[in-house]
Order: sequence, then C-alpha cells, then structure tokens
Amino acid sequence: MNPTQKHRRMRHLFFSFTLLLTAVLLAGGLIARAEEGGGNKLFLPFTAIEATSSTHAGVDDGNALIIGMDGAPSASWMTMILSQFGGYVDDVIEPLHVYRVIFPDGAPAPEVQERIQQMLQARFVEPDIPVQLFDARPNDPRYRDQWAHEKIESPRAWDVTQGDPRVVVAIVDTGLDLSHPDLRDRLTPRDTWYDYGEDDDDPSDTYGHGTHVAGIAAATGNNAEGVAGAGWRTSLMPIKVFADGKGGTMMYLVAKGIVHAVDHHADIINLSLGGNTDSDAVRDAVNYAYNHGVLVVASAGNNNSEDPSYPAANEHVLAVAATDRQDKKASFSNYGAWVDLSAPGVNILSTMPTYHVKMNDSGVSQDYDELNGTSMASPLVAGIAALLKAVHPDWTPDQIERRLKDASDAIDTANPSYRGKLGAGRVNAGKALAGQNQPTPTAEPTATPTATPQPTATPTATPTHQPTATPQPTATPTAQPTAQPSPTPTATPPNLLPNPSFEMGNWFSGPTGWFSHGAGTSWTQNQASDGSHSLTIGPCMFGDCGYWESESIAIDPDHLFLLTGDLLFTPGSLPGMALETWDEEGRFLNEIAIPITSTLPASMWDEVAFQLGGDADVTLDPDAALLRLRLFIDRGQNGAVWFDNLYLGDLSR
Repeated sequence: MNPTQKHRRMRHLFFSFTLLLTAVLLAGGLIARAEEGGGNKLFLPFTAIEATSSTHAGVDDGNALIIGMDGAPSASWMTMILSQFGGYVDDVIEPLHVYRVIFPDGAPAPEVQERIQQMLQARFVEPDIPVQLFDARPNDPRYRDQWAHEKIESPRAWDVTQGDPRVVVAIVDTGLDLSHPDLRDRLTPRDTWYDYGEDDDDPSDTYGHGTHVAGIAAATGNNAEGVAGAGWRTSLMPIKVFADGKGGTMMYLVAKGIVHAVDHHADIINLSLGGNTDSDAVRDAVNYAYNHGVLVVASAGNNNSEDPSYPAANEHVLAVAATDRQDKKASFSNYGAWVDLSAPGVNILSTMPTYHVKMNDSGVSQDYDELNGTSMASPLVAGIAALLKAVHPDWTPDQIERRLKDASDAIDTANPSYRGKLGAGRVNAGKALAGQNQPTPTAEPTATPTATPQPTATPTATPTHQPTATPQPTATPTAQPTAQPSPTPTATPPNLLPNPSFEMGNWFSGPTGWFSHGAGTSWTQNQASDGSHSLTIGPCMFGDCGYWESESIAIDPDHLFLLTGDLLFTPGSLPGMALETWDEEGRFLNEIAIPITSTLPASMWDEVAFQLGGDADVTLDPDAALLRLRLFIDRGQNGAVWFDNLYLGDLSR
C-alpha cells in the first residue's frame, strides 16, 4: 500500500469512528447535517446544520435563542453544554458564527441564558425576536398616478441613467410575483433566489408586500406596462424571509436573508420590515453587508413614534421615514434623530401580484395598487441608490449615503414639530444624479454594458465567477490581466473531465463521473458560478473532511495539459486540487498538487489555471497512463469550499 493510499485508509477509519461517536453524542439525531437532504432539497451555502423539527418556525415560536460566538466552535462541545439545558443547535449562519438553538420545552429564563453565555463564552445570547412587515394600508379611490417621481425629480435622474442590470437590489421581504410583467425582466438568475420562510428555492409572494416593494425600487420602465420603478433597469434579487401568507417572521431569518444577499453579490439590500427590539444577530448581518461594500436601506416603521425601530436604527443602515405630497411627515411614520432620510410613502402606486394573495383579503387590488407606509419610502431610496451605483460602481455604502443626504431637499420648515427628526431631508433623485457622469452612454444600457469598470462583485446578469474585479479597464476585449497560462486558447481542446459543471446526475448517486469519499461532501444546487450545480466540501465540525474524485482519464504523459476551474470558499478556508497519476496496470504513481492562490476575497468566485506535462515546469511521470482529479478542502475544516466549471484540456492535440 503506497503512502497516499495508507493515508486515505486512515482518514476513512477516522471518519467512521467520528461518525459513530457523533451518533452516540447526538442520541437520536438532534442535529441533522444539511447533506442528508434528498429529493428536491437544496443545499444552502454556509448552512452546516438543520433542525429535525421545524427549522423555520413562525412568529409564535418562543422556544429559540440566537447565540453569537467569536469563532466556529466544536459542534460536539456546543451540544454537550446545550444539552444540559435541554437545547440543541438548529441552524447556523456560518459567516457570522451565529447559531439558532431550540429548547423544546421553552426558552430558558434570563438568568439561565446568562449561564449559557458564560459557559459557551458567547458574544451574545438573545431570544429570536419577532419581526413584522411595516404593513401598507390601501387607499380608495385608487389614484393611478405615481406622484412621487415628479416630487423627487426622477426624470432628471433618468436623463443620466435608468439603472444598470449589473447593479442588484435584494428585496428581503415576502417574496415577489416572479412572473409579473413589470418585474420578470428585472430578476437575477434563479440560483440567486431563496425562500427562507419555507426553506426552498421558490420565493413566490403569497402575501403581496414584497411585490409592491420591488416595483417601487425597479419596476421596468418605458415598456408600455403598468408603472416605472426608481431604477428602470436595475436587477432585483428576491429573498423571502416570511412563511407563506404571513406578515411576521423572526430576526434570525432576516439575518440569514441579509447574509444570502451579500454572498450572492447584491449591491443594495432593502428591508421594509422591523420591530422595536434590537438584535445582535441582525446587527452582525448588517455589519457583514457593510464590510462587503453592500448598502442596507430600511424603513423607519409606521407607529408614529420617536422610539427607534430595528434594524433601521442600527449603525450602517440607512433609515428612511415617510412623507406626503406636501413634504409633511406621513401621519403614521416614525421619526427621530436616528432617522437618516425621508421619502414619499403616501398613496404610492406600485406592482401587486397578478394572482390572489393575503393582502387581497383586505381590499388591495391585484396587478397594481396604491399603498401607504415607510415600507414604500425605503425601496424608493434603495432604487435611487442603485442609480448612483450604476454611475459610480466603485462607491462605498458611505459614499452613496452621503450623496443622497447632501442632495436631499430640506423639509424642516414643513415639519416644525419634527425638526431634525426626519433625517437630512426628503430624497431628491434629480439632484443626487445631477452632474454625475455616466461611464457608459445610457442610450442602450443593456446591449453590452462592459465598458463600465466594475470593481465590485459584478453581481448581475450572471452573478458568477467573473473574477473581473477590474476587467476590461480599457476597451481591449479579452485582456485577461494576471498572467494566467492562456486559459482561453482559440481552438479550445475538448474537455477531458466528465460532467465539468456537474449538471448531470441524481440525488442518490451524485453527479455523473464524480465520486465522493468521506464526510462533508455534497452536490450543491443554488451555489454555482455557472449553471445551477457545484461540488461542495465542508463544513466538517466532527473531523477531517472527505474529498471528491473524478473518474479515470486516459492521457499521454508527453503531452501538455491545461487545468482550469472556478473556486469559492468561506473566510478562513482554502480549496485544494490535486492530480493523481496511475500506470496502465492501475498502480498509483504520484499526486501533483495544484497551487492555488486567491486573487479575490472569500465569498467571490475565483479562477485557477495550471499547466503540466510537456514543456511545463511540472512534468508527468513517463509511466503515467491515467489521471484522476481530486478536490478537497486544504484549510479550514469548519469552513466550506465550492468547485465549478472544471476544465482539463490536452494542448498537444
């Protein structure tokens, strides 16, 4: 047995022992790994554990705590401590190290929560707080007039830009009518959507609120259909965090929705929801967005109160109050020194689902209707922020917020009782975009908007690997900076690897042509650089991760080969790739490690390119007749790595 085979044998034995130990510790499967799902179950990025009961509980669920840790602790250690108090880990937001813990007999008393925090050395322990939509109330008679656009001088802004489909506004809400004629052309690719309320990939709106919010931000304009959003050509990412037909959810799911938006390359997140209690978990998620250059906009609430509403009142959130046609504070709108900006929120006409939803039971019409609320003011600001992002793709959240505030109209004289409590003023899109130079002529913004130097995640038409943080800084096509060894030969040799985008296969056997070995391996939907599938390894909280391996490929050792692939990984982890060589008799020869150097931040798709054989620096054993590609996690067992779009070509043919 060669050393490599011996090492793998020992790892497999360790896996078996670890899994047996885990089964004993968890006694009956208190924690079910995400990989155990079958059928149409989607494996979410960064989701390590799921509940055996109802992971996505409703608002009336009072048996959950949210626990924030400083790092990724051992799951067995957490289970040992929590089981003393009758609790178990139900779910985790991996990038935040935030855990949802279920106590079947009810959440423990505050003094017990303090004891749990001490024993776990946790950053915080808090109840999973209910969140309500800042619900909109219908008005009759219905005025089919978008008065707000004239008020905020939207036409002046549209003279500069109507938006850019590469700029993405995530609507974290009740979902969207995915087939609405004013919204369907604005949607990001399907693999960026998710429904955390029902834990599936169909964020269809069954309530109505999210569809109305989305239309205000980015309903398609100039299409002879319905209404126009603030950013006509901005892309919308639907992220549902409410259960079907419900107007309430929990802060934990809101935090998951925010992280999902960031990890799928949204530029702006709109939150037309909130409550009167702060949440450390949501604050962590907001900071995660801010640290990744994503602007979070939230509605101030509809209680006509000066008390802070969350998440709007959190740092790094742009809190938006509502005004009427006369620039007076809307009668329902919250206010206070914590408010950043105001925007029209009375009689706002926008899209509604084209089918029956919960809000129709209260008299709201299908297709289009007018609603009131700070929920309507917030997406108007988010849509204007998207216009600024289209013109200035390199601007940070602080720069966008500063411009919106500086360009706002003063309304204190119209609101003497609320002086200094409605933010910097009422947003003015025309002034915000005035004098801003569009980097690409907007006459045909969707044709090929590649001249815009997109320095961020290029989160758009295909929020994929595009590691072109600053690709094509000039008009030179296919410039490919970073002396990669010619990953795009003109006459591309056939791909020797089977099923390179992992689209073919079934849930029982996995992707065709690939074999998994050991723990922590999964075939993932909803997380891919191109297409809908990728190979995933991790997180592995109970020991070493396993690996994926391709079927054998016949090769000539004297030929020159090119290996490329798309990689994604969580902070603190690193993917590993190696080529195993075998002789004609099937005897193992050696393993060639592929050097991987990240050129992009974690959570963004990157590319690796490597040559071997022929006259490359790395040669093949002269007896080599077969190759297998092995994929593994090289560093960070508690993190995760993804592989997609792999290519192995024989350049000598």
